Amino acid sequence: MHGLHRQAGVTLVELIFTVAILATLVSISLPALASLVQSSQARSARGALSTSLALARMNAIARNTQVTVCPSANQNDCTSDIWWQRGWIVFVDTNRNGRRDADEIILEAVDAQPGAAIATTAGRVFSSFRGDGGSPGTNLTFTLCDRRGPAKATTLVINNGGRVRAGVPSSTQSTATCGAL
Repeated sequence: MHGLHRQAGVTLVELIFTVAILATLVSISLPALASLVQSSQARSARGALSTSLALARMNAIARNTQVTVCPSANQNDCTSDIWWQRGWIVFVDTNRNGRRDADEIILEAVDAQPGAAIATTAGRVFSSFRGDGGSPGTNLTFTLCDRRGPAKATTLVINNGGRVRAGVPSSTQSTATCGAL
């Protein structure tokens, strides 16, 4: 009875099959996971921008003064381009020039939005809200895109009343914005 000890463990063949099955499952799930991450990043960027616009409008009404939202790479000064994915600031625009001056209060500074491209309508590089909550000028459209491509791009549109709504971009808008990724 001395030589009847049973060995515990797995054989090499069992290990190879287990690794092969695991590799197959991982290769099937990775594209779906990547799409989920990209969708999450886009939703996060859209949510952050919507929140900032609402904050600006609420503060403009509460303070009865102009509050501006502008793109900002350093979260302190406005940039003069249409690209917002590097971040933006919300500030009390006491002199109503659409540019942050040293004595103007920053209400919010938002960091870069990874995995997203955000562009405004050409010629409109900032958004302002008056004390009555309205937004002067023509409608301002933000087009948001992620690495999933133009088919998944969305827009946020600010009308003259200062209200923000979601929309679907034109093919020109989505292609131009997604080209920045």
